[in-house]
Amino acid sequence: MRKYDNATTVANEGEILASFQYRSLLSYQTYHHIKDIKYGSQNRSTMDFFPCEHTNKTVIFIHGGYWQWCDKSDFAFIVPYILAKGAQCVLLEYDLAPQSHISEMIMQIQKALDFIAKQNWKTNEVQLVGHSAGAHLAAVCLNHPLLSELALLSGIYDLSPIKETHLNHALNLSEEDILKYSPIYQKQQTDIPCRILCGELELSELQWQSQNYFEHRCSTGHELVSFETISGVNHYSILDYYFKYIFK
Repeated sequence: MRKYDNATTVANEGEILASFQYRSLLSYQTYHHIKDIKYGSQNRSTMDFFPCEHTNKTVIFIHGGYWQWCDKSDFAFIVPYILAKGAQCVLLEYDLAPQSHISEMIMQIQKALDFIAKQNWKTNEVQLVGHSAGAHLAAVCLNHPLLSELALLSGIYDLSPIKETHLNHALNLSEEDILKYSPIYQKQQTDIPCRILCGELELSELQWQSQNYFEHRCSTGHELVSFETISGVNHYSILDYYFKYIFK
């Protein structure tokens, strides 16, 4: 069984997540936003929108949590970075396992992107950012016509190792699911820029996932794809690092 427990890479996961939630609460208290916009019929088919005047760029963020934990509201701490750089932000929510299957989550994300494409606040530039399991969901949607750029942080692109872990108790992935819903097995063609990033202090499995997916994208002829392992960064700090130092 391969290790996929990110808590083992830090000494204080509970404190880190509590800090995320506290800083996110401050974002909701500080910045104008529209909360829980419905984009579909499911309970968690919602998004939070943080507008920015006179912008031509939108960041859409998909949170992680191994497809079964966390909430969009836990990650609003990224909003100040995005607004400060002149972009608006959308935090996407989706249904979680075991109540929802991974195939349904993918359909939700695609529906959310379709919804945004029809809004009068849509911009010409749209960067989809996914973290951890959210990077998996983003990668599956990489050729959606709304998108102009993709950033994949600490993602999982080959689901086959997940099937052999405790995580699959809720996900219930079959061999057919793995082949159908793993980005590593998809031959999607796209010409949009795609950054694949992971932290030096991540689990070796997650570093392997990112490196492997980068090589796969290169093999499909994807010219505008890049890969970087960020020194001194872990599975959690990569969010602050990306939006503070890399995102433009």
